[in-house]
Amino acid sequence: MKKLMAVFALVLGFTSVSYADLLVEPYLGYEMGKTKDPDGKLDGTQLGLRLAYKTPIMFWAGLDYTLGVSAESKPDNAANEDAKRSTAYGVVGIDFPILLRAWVGYGFMNEIKLEDSGKLKGTNYKVGVAFTGLPFISLNLEYLNESFDEIDGVDVDAKNDSYVLSVSLPLEF
Repeated sequence: MKKLMAVFALVLGFTSVSYADLLVEPYLGYEMGKTKDPDGKLDGTQLGLRLAYKTPIMFWAGLDYTLGVSAESKPDNAANEDAKRSTAYGVVGIDFPILLRAWVGYGFMNEIKLEDSGKLKGTNYKVGVAFTGLPFISLNLEYLNESFDEIDGVDVDAKNDSYVLSVSLPLEF
Protein backbone atom coordinates (compact mmCIF):
# COMPACT_ATOMS: atom_id res chain seq x y z
CA MET A 1 0.00 0.00 0.00
CA LYS A 2 2.88 2.37 0.78
CA LYS A 3 4.35 1.73 -2.69
CA LEU A 4 1.02 2.56 -4.34
CA MET A 5 0.75 5.80 -2.36
CA ALA A 6 4.35 6.71 -3.27
CA VAL A 7 3.64 6.15 -6.98
CA PHE A 8 0.39 8.15 -6.69
CA ALA A 9 2.21 11.05 -4.98
CA LEU A 10 4.96 10.95 -7.59
CA VAL A 11 2.47 11.09 -10.47
CA LEU A 12 0.54 13.96 -8.90
CA GLY A 13 3.78 15.81 -8.22
CA PHE A 14 4.84 15.65 -11.88
CA THR A 15 1.44 16.62 -13.25
CA SER A 16 1.46 19.89 -11.38
CA VAL A 17 4.83 20.79 -12.89
CA SER A 18 4.52 19.48 -16.43
CA TYR A 19 2.12 21.64 -18.39
CA ALA A 20 2.11 23.40 -21.71
CA ASP A 21 0.22 26.29 -23.20
CA LEU A 22 -1.31 27.02 -26.53
CA LEU A 23 -0.31 30.43 -27.87
CA VAL A 24 -2.80 32.13 -30.20
CA GLU A 25 -1.44 35.47 -31.38
CA PRO A 26 -3.21 37.57 -34.02
CA TYR A 27 -1.23 40.54 -35.31
CA LEU A 28 -1.53 43.59 -37.54
CA GLY A 29 1.59 44.98 -39.15
CA TYR A 30 3.12 47.21 -41.78
CA GLU A 31 5.80 45.86 -44.13
CA MET A 32 8.53 48.05 -45.64
CA GLY A 33 10.75 46.28 -48.14
CA LYS A 34 13.37 46.75 -50.81
CA THR A 35 13.38 44.45 -53.85
CA LYS A 36 16.32 43.55 -56.07
CA ASP A 37 16.08 42.33 -59.70
CA PRO A 38 13.93 44.34 -60.38
CA ASP A 39 14.92 47.14 -58.03
CA GLY A 40 12.08 48.81 -56.16
CA LYS A 41 10.01 48.76 -53.00
CA LEU A 42 7.27 46.61 -51.51
CA ASP A 43 5.12 48.29 -48.84
CA GLY A 44 1.84 47.25 -47.30
CA THR A 45 -0.40 46.18 -44.46
CA GLN A 46 -0.41 42.63 -43.12
CA LEU A 47 -2.69 40.51 -41.00
CA GLY A 48 -1.30 37.41 -39.39
CA LEU A 49 -1.86 34.65 -36.88
CA ARG A 50 0.67 32.67 -34.87
CA LEU A 51 -0.40 29.35 -33.35
CA ALA A 52 2.22 27.74 -31.14
CA TYR A 53 2.73 25.11 -28.49
CA LYS A 54 4.56 26.57 -25.46
CA THR A 55 6.66 24.42 -23.18
CA PRO A 56 7.18 25.19 -19.49
CA ILE A 57 10.82 26.12 -20.11
CA MET A 58 10.29 29.28 -22.22
CA PHE A 59 10.48 27.62 -25.67
CA TRP A 60 7.65 27.49 -28.18
CA ALA A 61 7.11 26.13 -31.69
CA GLY A 62 4.27 26.46 -34.15
CA LEU A 63 2.90 27.96 -37.34
CA ASP A 64 2.68 31.57 -38.48
CA TYR A 65 0.43 32.63 -41.36
CA THR A 66 0.70 36.10 -42.91
CA LEU A 67 -1.80 37.60 -45.32
CA GLY A 68 -0.99 40.85 -47.10
CA VAL A 69 -4.20 42.87 -46.97
CA SER A 70 -3.16 45.87 -49.01
CA ALA A 71 0.32 46.24 -50.45
CA GLU A 72 1.93 47.94 -53.38
CA SER A 73 4.93 46.92 -55.45
CA LYS A 74 6.84 49.98 -56.63
CA PRO A 75 9.49 48.98 -59.21
CA ASP A 76 11.97 51.70 -60.14
CA ASN A 77 11.51 51.22 -63.90
CA ALA A 78 7.83 50.20 -64.20
CA ALA A 79 4.36 51.19 -63.05
CA ASN A 80 3.23 50.52 -59.50
CA GLU A 81 0.94 47.54 -58.98
CA ASP A 82 -1.08 46.03 -56.16
CA ALA A 83 0.42 43.04 -54.36
CA LYS A 84 -1.19 40.38 -52.14
CA ARG A 85 1.03 38.31 -49.84
CA SER A 86 0.26 34.79 -48.62
CA THR A 87 3.00 33.21 -46.51
CA ALA A 88 3.08 30.30 -44.05
CA TYR A 89 6.01 29.79 -41.70
CA GLY A 90 7.20 27.16 -39.29
CA VAL A 91 8.45 29.12 -36.27
CA VAL A 92 10.39 28.42 -33.09
CA GLY A 93 10.93 30.95 -30.35
CA ILE A 94 11.86 31.71 -26.80
CA ASP A 95 10.18 33.94 -24.19
CA PHE A 96 12.85 35.68 -22.16
CA PRO A 97 12.08 36.61 -18.55
CA ILE A 98 13.04 40.25 -19.25
CA LEU A 99 9.90 41.25 -21.21
CA LEU A 100 11.27 40.11 -24.57
CA ARG A 101 10.41 37.34 -26.98
CA ALA A 102 12.45 36.24 -30.02
CA TRP A 103 11.73 33.82 -32.87
CA VAL A 104 12.92 32.55 -36.22
CA GLY A 105 10.77 31.14 -38.98
CA TYR A 106 11.15 29.37 -42.30
CA GLY A 107 8.56 30.11 -44.98
CA PHE A 108 7.46 26.83 -46.50
CA MET A 109 4.78 28.59 -48.57
CA ASN A 110 5.58 32.05 -49.93
CA GLU A 111 3.54 33.75 -52.66
CA ILE A 112 3.08 37.35 -53.70
CA LYS A 113 0.38 37.96 -56.31
CA LEU A 114 1.17 41.05 -58.35
CA GLU A 115 -1.76 42.73 -60.09
CA ASP A 116 -0.27 42.72 -63.61
CA SER A 117 3.00 40.76 -63.47
CA GLY A 118 1.75 37.45 -62.05
CA LYS A 119 2.41 35.32 -58.98
CA LEU A 120 5.88 35.22 -57.41
CA LYS A 121 6.83 32.00 -55.58
CA GLY A 122 9.91 31.29 -53.54
CA THR A 123 11.41 30.70 -50.12
CA ASN A 124 12.07 32.98 -47.18
CA TYR A 125 12.95 33.21 -43.54
CA LYS A 126 12.12 35.66 -40.79
CA VAL A 127 13.73 36.76 -37.55
CA GLY A 128 11.62 38.58 -35.00
CA VAL A 129 11.75 40.19 -31.60
CA ALA A 130 8.90 41.48 -29.44
CA PHE A 131 8.57 43.75 -26.43
CA THR A 132 6.01 42.10 -24.13
CA GLY A 133 5.99 44.60 -21.27
CA LEU A 134 2.69 46.28 -22.12
CA PRO A 135 -0.60 44.90 -20.82
CA PHE A 136 -2.37 42.64 -23.34
CA ILE A 137 -0.32 43.63 -26.42
CA SER A 138 3.16 43.07 -27.81
CA LEU A 139 5.17 45.37 -30.06
CA ASN A 140 7.01 43.36 -32.73
CA LEU A 141 9.82 43.94 -35.21
CA GLU A 142 10.57 41.32 -37.85
CA TYR A 143 13.15 41.04 -40.62
CA LEU A 144 12.11 39.07 -43.73
CA ASN A 145 14.59 37.78 -46.32
CA GLU A 146 12.91 36.41 -49.44
CA SER A 147 14.23 34.77 -52.61
CA PHE A 148 11.80 34.27 -55.48
CA ASP A 149 12.62 31.70 -58.14
CA GLU A 150 9.39 31.55 -60.15
CA ILE A 151 6.81 33.93 -61.57
CA ASP A 152 3.88 32.14 -63.22
CA GLY A 153 6.03 29.12 -64.05
CA VAL A 154 8.94 31.14 -65.50
CA ASP A 155 12.30 31.03 -63.69
CA VAL A 156 13.41 34.34 -62.16
CA ASP A 157 15.96 35.46 -59.59
CA ALA A 158 14.32 38.15 -57.45
CA LYS A 159 15.04 39.07 -53.84
CA ASN A 160 13.23 41.11 -51.19
CA ASP A 161 14.43 42.34 -47.80
CA SER A 162 11.67 43.71 -45.58
CA TYR A 163 11.05 44.95 -42.09
CA VAL A 164 7.65 44.50 -40.48
CA LEU A 165 6.46 46.57 -37.53
CA SER A 166 3.42 45.00 -35.89
CA VAL A 167 1.17 44.97 -32.86
CA SER A 168 -0.08 41.63 -31.57
CA LEU A 169 -2.43 40.23 -28.95
CA PRO A 170 -0.78 37.11 -27.47
CA LEU A 171 -3.39 34.85 -25.88
CA GLU A 172 -2.37 31.75 -23.91
CA PHE A 173 -4.69 28.87 -23.15
